[in-house]
Amino acid sequence: MAHLDMQETGDGIETARQQARTTGYVHHAQIMLMAAGLAAFGIVAVAAAMLSTLL
Repeated sequence: MAHLDMQETGDGIETARQQARTTGYVHHAQIMLMAAGLAAFGIVAVAAAMLSTLL
C-alpha cells in the first residue's frame, strides 16, 4: 500500500521548480558556449583567409 504524506507534497513541488531552474541555467550555458565556439571558429576562419591572401 502507498504511503501518502501531505507534508512532503510541498517539497516535491519545490524540488521540481529547483530542477527546472537548474535545467534552464544549464541550457543557457550550453547556448552561450555554442555561440562562443562559433565566434571563435569565425575568427580563425577570417585569420586563415587573410593569411592565405598574404602568402
